[in-house]
Amino acid sequence: MLNIESLEFQWPSAAQPTIKGVNLTVNTGEWVALIGDNGAGKSTLLRLMAGLLKPNSGQVSLQGKNIASLKAAQRAPLLGVLFQEAERQIFHNRVWDEIAFGLRHQGIKGEALDDKIAHTLALCELTDVADAHPLDLHAGQRRMIAVASLAVVAPPLLLLDEPSRDFDSHWLGIFNKWLTCCRAQGTTILTISHDYTFVKQHFARTIRLADGRIAEDGETQHIL
Repeated sequence: MLNIESLEFQWPSAAQPTIKGVNLTVNTGEWVALIGDNGAGKSTLLRLMAGLLKPNSGQVSLQGKNIASLKAAQRAPLLGVLFQEAERQIFHNRVWDEIAFGLRHQGIKGEALDDKIAHTLALCELTDVADAHPLDLHAGQRRMIAVASLAVVAPPLLLLDEPSRDFDSHWLGIFNKWLTCCRAQGTTILTISHDYTFVKQHFARTIRLADGRIAEDGETQHIL
């Protein structure tokens, strides 16, 4: 699903690269957790995987395609990203419209659109707030709206940055229910997380990043 070769990235104002010679393969259907101290380069690496940043050297390939060469519209059906702060990826005034955005860009409309949104609202327990403004809702609901926007499109690869953040036990249970659906669909997931309980529950493979390099890569039970 995802292959990274000799990846290097340096921010223009930085004295040294943030990502240093990373090589990584994630197979189709695999679930991988990415851990490491703050500043290790995890979020930068995730953005390189998503094609939101272009590397100084090396390459990220998604299903054999160089992701840096794909336009946003070409990437959208292939991968979805959940950022740490859900508010930064919500931009509609109504929950229903936010969830509909990706489908509309795929040309889905009418009854097919309505059915997909209704199913996703129910899965994510957002039916009662479908007409609400997302930013009027609490943090857990806002995060679940961002999740619903991914769930309704169901790309084959998901990149999740601190996905269990902002969830109380109730909303974490709903989120875990969605993850169960993702596993049944064969979705490939790579997540950044400091929540080791969450990692141990869902992810068999863990990669520890340190100073922009892969320090460990193996079974979660041996790393955490």
